[in-house]
Amino acid sequence: MSNLAAVLVRKGQLAEALPLYEKALRLNPKRVEINFNLAIGQIQAKQPGAAAVSLRKFLKAYPDEPRAQQLLGLCLVESGDPQAALPHLEKSYALNPRDPSILFSLAYAHARSGDEERSLKLLEQSEARPVQARLLEGLIEYRRGRFTDAKSKFEEVLAADPNQAPAIAALGRLALLENRDADAIALLERALKLAPQDAESTYQLGVLYARNERVEEGKTFLRRAMQLRANYADPHYQLGRVFFNEKKYTEALKELQAAAKILPHHESIHMMLGRTYQALGRAAEAKAEFAEVRRLKALTIDKARERVEAEIPVKQ
Repeated sequence: MSNLAAVLVRKGQLAEALPLYEKALRLNPKRVEINFNLAIGQIQAKQPGAAAVSLRKFLKAYPDEPRAQQLLGLCLVESGDPQAALPHLEKSYALNPRDPSILFSLAYAHARSGDEERSLKLLEQSEARPVQARLLEGLIEYRRGRFTDAKSKFEEVLAADPNQAPAIAALGRLALLENRDADAIALLERALKLAPQDAESTYQLGVLYARNERVEEGKTFLRRAMQLRANYADPHYQLGRVFFNEKKYTEALKELQAAAKILPHHESIHMMLGRTYQALGRAAEAKAEFAEVRRLKALTIDKARERVEAEIPVKQ
C-alpha cells in the first residue's frame, strides 16, 4: 500500500496517494518510515502543517536524520513560525554542514526571528542567489527598524521575481505599520494566493478585515491562522477582542483564556481578561487579572531600569 502511494506521488496523483499512506500507517503504526514519505507528499500538496506532524512522528524514531530535520524546519518557516523552525534547521546544519541548501533557509529563519548577526554570518557562507540575498537583507533591515531601506530591498526582489510571496507579505506588514490598511490588505491577499499556508499573513489579514468592517471574514482568517500554526496566541487574543467588541463576552473569555494559556505573562492578554470578567460581572476574577497586569508592568519597569543601570559606566 505504501509503495502504491509512492508511485501515485511520482505521477502527481496526490489526492489518491495521501489517504493510502495514512491507511498503511493505520495497518502498521510501527512502520514509522512511512511518515517521512507521507510528509513528502503533503509538502507537494502544499500542506506544511500536516507535513510537520508527520515529520515529528518520524523524528521520534530517527532524531538524527538531517533531511527530516531540515524539512520540518522548512515546513515551520513556510507556516510562518520561524522561531519554532530554528532548532530543527540548526540541527540539520550541525548534522550535515557541507549541505549548502540548508544555509539560506537557516539564515532566513534567523532574520525572521530577530537574530540579524547570525543571519548575516550564514548569508556570507551561503551561495544565495541575488534575489534571495536581497530578500534576506530586506528582512534584516526590517528587524532593525530601517523601514525605508527594507521597502527598497523588497521592491528590488519583486522587480526580479514578482511572485516572491515573502517579499509581498513583508511589504504588506510595512503598509500595516504605516496604517495604510487598504494597501496592506491588497498585498497580504496577494501573498496568500501564492503561499496560502502562511499563518502569520493569514493572522494579519484577519486583523485587518476585522477592523475594516469585514468582521466575519476577519473571524474566518483568525481561526484559519490557529489551524495553520499550533499554539499561536495572537489570533486567539484578537478573536477575543472581536467578540468583546460585539459584547459576546462568553466567547471572548474562551479565546482570551486560550491565549493566556499559551502566553501566561502577556500584559495585554491579562488586561483584556480583566475587562471581560468585569463585563461578565465576575468582580473577583477581574480584580485578580488587573492585579496581574500591575505586577507584569512593574516587572517590565524594573527590567528596563536594570538595563539602563548596566549600561551606565561606573566612575573610577
